[in-house]
Amino acid sequence: MTSVYQGREQTEAKHFILRRYLQTLAFKTLHGGWGTLAYIDGFSGPWQSRTPDHSDSSFMIAIQVLKDAQEKVRESGKRPRIKCFFVEENPDSFTQLQAAVAAHHDPASGFYIETFNGKFENAVTQIQRTIANSFALTFIDPTGWTGYEFAKVKPIFEHAQGEVLLNFMFDFVNRFTASSDPVTLTSFDGILGDKWKQRLDAFSLPREEALMALFREQFWKAGKFNYVLSTPIEKISDRTHFHIVYGTRSPEGLAAYRDVEYAALKDHGMRRAAARQVIQEAKTGQFVLFGAEEMTSMAELSMDAQIANIKNQAKDWLRNQLPSCPKPFSEIWPPMLDQFMLRKTDAKQVCVELGKAGEIRETWRLNGSRRRTPDDADKIERP
Repeated sequence: MTSVYQGREQTEAKHFILRRYLQTLAFKTLHGGWGTLAYIDGFSGPWQSRTPDHSDSSFMIAIQVLKDAQEKVRESGKRPRIKCFFVEENPDSFTQLQAAVAAHHDPASGFYIETFNGKFENAVTQIQRTIANSFALTFIDPTGWTGYEFAKVKPIFEHAQGEVLLNFMFDFVNRFTASSDPVTLTSFDGILGDKWKQRLDAFSLPREEALMALFREQFWKAGKFNYVLSTPIEKISDRTHFHIVYGTRSPEGLAAYRDVEYAALKDHGMRRAAARQVIQEAKTGQFVLFGAEEMTSMAELSMDAQIANIKNQAKDWLRNQLPSCPKPFSEIWPPMLDQFMLRKTDAKQVCVELGKAGEIRETWRLNGSRRRTPDDADKIERP
């Protein structure tokens, strides 16, 4: 655990996802034909930054990632443009934000930075101008649950060539949606929709699952996304602190995010274990002889056990799909990843294991093929 994030392991996991996914997105879009990539940060801060240059803040992480991607893409002869739009309402934080990003605004090199002092909801018109003719990633990281009412930010969400990462402050929302104060309850209408309490109570699910299902439904409607995922980030105490919610229209984006999610949760599990070890040592005065390699191994074992269980659920799901098969694997893995916390490589293994069990044909091995897993064009069908 780095000292910058000590006691903020959840923030480190959030920044891990932002950094890794933005890196992947930048290279895929800029190498894939897009001349301009726009990055929108709706609640930029800085908040609780512990570094003089704010390198532990989302806006500076984004700048570093995007400048590096732009430089590497240029080596291939392309001339990509990067647009950053940072929004911060708090005047003192905005002053710090402006001072930190000013030196990185470099129009001559195709790197543009615009800042906005005010509410994210009031910056929609300017943001629409920024993201026009660009592929856009919008990152929303509020300190609570207000300031991004879906009806107001809908034009940004609906940008056809764009994706959204949103930090849903589950722990706060879970506590305050149980309030009896009418004003507090009404404050959730903008993200949970009208009559949300009745709709929430109608779910026959545990409260966290029901609340996330309700929020994801409203998020999906606001952006007309094809896929909406949510990644729970837990505290050291194993209680969910927040969910990173991701919306995309792209199967490739879906697969890329699942890869990042897996790496982030494995890394977060290791850091939570290390933090618990520090707490235990402080309480008992006894040192536990677990090094970095042991922590990594334990985190991997924990993730592997979770994935094995989820793959079994995915097998049942695929069995239910078989009556409507054959379908190419390209039509199987996106809905599987949408529903289950699996990577594309895991979806392939689900098919391989069902193939070995004789429940589906091993079409990827026909005609003398030595391939061990299916490709997108391989049919998934009954024997």
